[in-house]
Amino acid sequence: MDDKALFAISCGLFVVGARCEEGFSGCIVDAFIQSTAFPATVILCSQHQTRTNACIKAAGQFSVSVLRQDVDPFVVALFGFMSSRHIQKWDHVAHTLKAGLPVLQDVAAWYVCKVVHTHELATHTLFHCELLEAEQGAGIPLSYGYYREHMKHATVTAFQAFKKAKTEAGANKHSPV
Repeated sequence: MDDKALFAISCGLFVVGARCEEGFSGCIVDAFIQSTAFPATVILCSQHQTRTNACIKAAGQFSVSVLRQDVDPFVVALFGFMSSRHIQKWDHVAHTLKAGLPVLQDVAAWYVCKVVHTHELATHTLFHCELLEAEQGAGIPLSYGYYREHMKHATVTAFQAFKKAKTEAGANKHSPV
């Protein structure tokens, strides 16, 4: 099977936020779709090993921020390349709370979702959810194809710069004065 053929499936890039014991977790997902219009329901597929998956299971609710094409590559790097087990990601981005859940500012849309059913798949959990809140923002939603073609390099560069700055800050913190 040619795994690269899966890149032809049109999907967006989203940041999911959830409440957990240590504050909020969050991660990038590309498997989020509307399942019905009336009542408004959606489906999220979330990787088993993420902290956000565990938080969604515990809390039963989560937020989704629809990224825009003009999103800062750092946002994609922060939520895509780092684990909520090791960093409080939401402390590093402009966000607001909707129904007690974090939502990025300057997004194409955002949603607050309540889990109705879960189904465990081989590597992911499928969450079937009721939409509790939704609001359209502005801008063109970021697709995974656009990200791969136009933003991947900038995202990796932003991630490396953030890691370097954290390392330098940690080294300066422990340096003798």
